[in-house]
Amino acid sequence: AGGGRGAALGREDVAAASRGNSSLENQVQPIIDDIPIEKYYSTTEPPAAEQLRELLGQKKLTWRDKAAQSTLQCHVTVKVGAGSDEEERCPLDCPLFAQDRTDHDWCTFSCVEPQACTEMYPKTQIGDEELGVCRPCVVDGCSECDASVKEDRCLKCNLGYSLGSDGQCWLLSGVTWMYAVGGTLALVVLFIGAWVVDMAVRPAQNPATLERALETREKSKLKKFDDQSREHPYPLATNMLSENVAGPGMTLHFNFMLAFILWPIVVALVWMLLATLVDGDLWTLGTRKFGTPRQNCILVAWGYDTQKRLMWAKVAFLWIVYLGTFIGALAFSAFQLRRFRELDSVNSTMKDFVALVKNLPELEGSRNVEEDLKEAIEKASGEKVVGVSVCWVFKDLDQEVQDVLCDDLSEIMSPRGTAHPEFGLVRRKLIALEKSLFCRGDFTFKGPSKDDQIAAMLREMRTSNRGFVVFETEVARLSAVRKLESGFSFAGKENVQVKSMEAEPNTVQWKNFSRTGMHELVLRIIGGVGIIICACTFWAVVFYGPYAFYVLGYNYTNGREPGFAVSMCFTMIVTMGNVMMYEICSRISDWVGFKFRDSRDACYTMLYLFACMLNVAFDMVTAYLVVERITEGLGFRTHDGTRLSRVDDFSVKFETYGMQRALAENLFSYAWPSTFLLPFLVEPIVTIVVPWFIGKIVVRNHAEMQGRKAEEWLEMMPHDLGRKSDLMLNSILGILLFYFPGGYTWSLFLLMSLAHVYIYAFDQYRVLRHTPAKTYATFDAEWWCQVIMAPIVAIIASCLVFKSNCLPGFHCLKSTGLTTACIAAWVLHVVLHILALIYLVPRWARSREIERRKSSIMAMKCYEDVAKATPCNYFTANPIFCLRSKYIYKHEPPCPYHVLGKENLMQANKAIGCFFEE
Repeated sequence: AGGGRGAALGREDVAAASRGNSSLENQVQPIIDDIPIEKYYSTTEPPAAEQLRELLGQKKLTWRDKAAQSTLQCHVTVKVGAGSDEEERCPLDCPLFAQDRTDHDWCTFSCVEPQACTEMYPKTQIGDEELGVCRPCVVDGCSECDASVKEDRCLKCNLGYSLGSDGQCWLLSGVTWMYAVGGTLALVVLFIGAWVVDMAVRPAQNPATLERALETREKSKLKKFDDQSREHPYPLATNMLSENVAGPGMTLHFNFMLAFILWPIVVALVWMLLATLVDGDLWTLGTRKFGTPRQNCILVAWGYDTQKRLMWAKVAFLWIVYLGTFIGALAFSAFQLRRFRELDSVNSTMKDFVALVKNLPELEGSRNVEEDLKEAIEKASGEKVVGVSVCWVFKDLDQEVQDVLCDDLSEIMSPRGTAHPEFGLVRRKLIALEKSLFCRGDFTFKGPSKDDQIAAMLREMRTSNRGFVVFETEVARLSAVRKLESGFSFAGKENVQVKSMEAEPNTVQWKNFSRTGMHELVLRIIGGVGIIICACTFWAVVFYGPYAFYVLGYNYTNGREPGFAVSMCFTMIVTMGNVMMYEICSRISDWVGFKFRDSRDACYTMLYLFACMLNVAFDMVTAYLVVERITEGLGFRTHDGTRLSRVDDFSVKFETYGMQRALAENLFSYAWPSTFLLPFLVEPIVTIVVPWFIGKIVVRNHAEMQGRKAEEWLEMMPHDLGRKSDLMLNSILGILLFYFPGGYTWSLFLLMSLAHVYIYAFDQYRVLRHTPAKTYATFDAEWWCQVIMAPIVAIIASCLVFKSNCLPGFHCLKSTGLTTACIAAWVLHVVLHILALIYLVPRWARSREIERRKSSIMAMKCYEDVAKATPCNYFTANPIFCLRSKYIYKHEPPCPYHVLGKENLMQANKAIGCFFEE
């Protein structure tokens, strides 16, 4: 009885399959009884064949079923190709495929008996009836099998393995240091876990302070006012694309994320449409698994023919994606710039009234620098100045400055708490350890002469070469900039300039101002790049190296692949690498010493992309070497029969289907879920849950934690705009997949979009519930992200040149010429893209209506109106200005230092530009 192509069933199979259907069973049983036994495996279809095929086709055939129907002949060599049947089996009399190495052809196989395996190829001495092949031994870490036995025994192991008496290869003791390190880390984790549990269950020693610190944390979140001017948290369903929650920069941030949700969907839909309309093989090209040598020959031949036949479709797809992405990126840049100008035109903030003073002379803190500079600017410009906030050089004294500010604020809060009760020895030791780790020592300045000591410190400070001047109106600011940008004289120095700038006071990194030039900044950035390279090397050697060592020693014969544990290990290594780069790049960006947070975020974005691309490059190079070794070891050939081991040209070897398929699979594994999803699933725990929980138990268990010290432990991590680098990294991984067969394209891009939806939702939740209130009011971070998009889109152009090579009507280059052309296409696109951003996008984004609206608001708003509703300005944000106000100028009340959640402690003093009072 026939069951369709490749199906052959015996009497019992037919009878068993027909049971449960009485009408069909009544028809089948007489047929079974009448057919002679020798006809059971014939291809003759009995009556009711269609019903039988439909019913029996649901049953998975065994290898014996397939072998019984085989039309192959024993000991007859047959060459397989793209049209051969992968599932075909040898006859039962000679059930094993043996690769014929006695001829000079390739991909030739003969059906043999188990005892005849070594006649065709001496190294395939084991007859595996389940797989239907003659194969070598399957021993991980083995370089040469023991051909004298017909079982899985090794004769010689790879480097790093030792041969056991059982013929298996075992890791040397020199490699098992990983187990010792893992055991040590496990003990450390257990100790820390037990310590944290102990802290969590102790009796509370500081409940009142903890409650007050949590209240401050709640007050520091983003709030909106209702009709009765009462503060409420923003609803979680707030439309972050239209509502100005934290300034125009935050709105652009969520627009950017939405674009990276929609773009992958469009790319996936284009590929799915092509696969539906052109050829169904586009769904699976590059995704079919390796198997036995015979199946690999068929797979490579089929893949080469299919890829060659459908390359025009891939090139058409790349043209659509490239042009659509290029034009879309420029249109989106114009939209973002226009949207920023629109939001900026309806909101007046502190940046609208401030200008940057450059080239200041070095002056001592004993002088009345702020008042002298204010008078000089008013005299030179003829405009009324609210005040001047000078930037001072105090990076080496930053801890002392923070101590004074913390102490001043803590004086208002009466200390609360209870003494520690008597604890056991172990707990007392833990408490002592906690104090040494968590509790800072006494303040630098104390005693009756504390104020004099602080004043002396402030007088010894020197000014940096910059400061900020605040005008009463934006019109006055623009007028002063026009008059003074060419320079004026101050304190004996000529060419002191007033320049336009756009930065909110809470984005100024006050401690990073100094008198050094740009060269120090450049040197630190170069040093940061060196640190990243060292960190990537460390990750590669310590984490990736052992994994690469294992997969290199794994036996991939007949399609074997490492199990779930190895795949999960790879996933965790990639995730760990990305998280490590996140932290390192963040710290480097802080260490470089940017004067504005927007510049810091832009640097972080580029460094993080660079670091992750180094990781990707290392992984791709390692994957290439692993795949090259595996495919060469398994005897893979090109479509024309050349052994891969004899192909010297990189581009030729890279384009072989076997290499392409394996590299595509590796890239897919690297991207999903290791890069696209897992780091962001961990992020809420790392950025929200753990800091909140640790801060809470530290404050509740230590009565010495009072005032600002307690509140600092419960402060929320600020939301930086470096999230865009994560999205751009994901897009780069997706674009790199274009170099390979496209079967993974639609699934990877849909998964990318799904991951970005989760990231968008998490960021919205975090900004509205677990981020301190900040204003993101500049376009700088968005501009640099649009610039970075140029080299990303350029990768598509480079891939287009690569994939269109030697197609009819296109170029046909070899080796170095093709590589040069791909690089040239990349460089050309980057240049054109950046020129378009500089010259075309600003024109497209221009709007006379927005400009008129901005002009009308400039005429209406003044600094005092905005300052009354804004606690953070260029005076209250400057720590040295606040200290000089209290300890040098003795203002009453002094300028209050702005701390999120403590706005209720701020008092107005209009004489020094402080108008806010809650």
